[in-house]
Amino acid sequence: MNEPLKGKKVGIIGIGNIGASILRGLLATREDAQFLIADVRRASLNAFASEPRVVPCDSNKELASKADVVILAVKPGDVGAVLEEIAPLIRDKLLISVAAGVTTVELERYIGGGRVIRVMPNIGARVGESVSAVCGGRNVVAEDEALADEILSAIGSVYHVKESDMDIITGLSGSGIAFFAEVIDAMADAGVYEGLPRDLALTIAAKTALGAARMVISGDDPGTIKAMTASPGGTTIRGLYAMESRAVRAAMMDAVIEATKRSRELR
Repeated sequence: MNEPLKGKKVGIIGIGNIGASILRGLLATREDAQFLIADVRRASLNAFASEPRVVPCDSNKELASKADVVILAVKPGDVGAVLEEIAPLIRDKLLISVAAGVTTVELERYIGGGRVIRVMPNIGARVGESVSAVCGGRNVVAEDEALADEILSAIGSVYHVKESDMDIITGLSGSGIAFFAEVIDAMADAGVYEGLPRDLALTIAAKTALGAARMVISGDDPGTIKAMTASPGGTTIRGLYAMESRAVRAAMMDAVIEATKRSRELR
């Protein structure tokens, strides 16, 4: 079996929500790789101090010089400064960036060419349920894509897409997971309003959302799910009418559209 990650030293710059989630996913699924981490916040590094396969680095340059592949998990506004600092050290290495809105052309310009892969994951990585959209730069080879796939599959599902679609996926998935969380929270609040304990209402709302998602993934069309549930004159059709009259569908569409617009503005 081909194992592109075996024996590699994976460096992660930026141990925030996404960077830490990628690291935890890899630690849980891969026992044959070593991990280097760097972050301006010492507390973020200290959180992994007890992990024998994790080596905190004192600087981004130290990490870049030692790693075989570098994952850049910093905020979009910090990408330029970080890459200009480490560019001479990574021109012959694979760079994987999870920074929203930063294109492969921009990444290549910062490091003077090189092999770059752009990724849009989401915070579902915390529980191994990220949706990661991937697109490669001009110089990426098949081995690079295989290595990126292996890294990202540790935190969820991986989809190869056109770079022109990355802003849309940022709105739909990168930001979209927060939109679903808002809906789940609102449904739980309704359960509390009607008399359920908060923890029970939240669990039921979340598991109901999970059931709907699994039905869609298994092949059921959303409209079919509604038809199977909404009997004439029943509770579901009453609730769907309330949602329609309050433009919930339009609000969800607007949320994705606005998030997509904002992703484009970040460039």
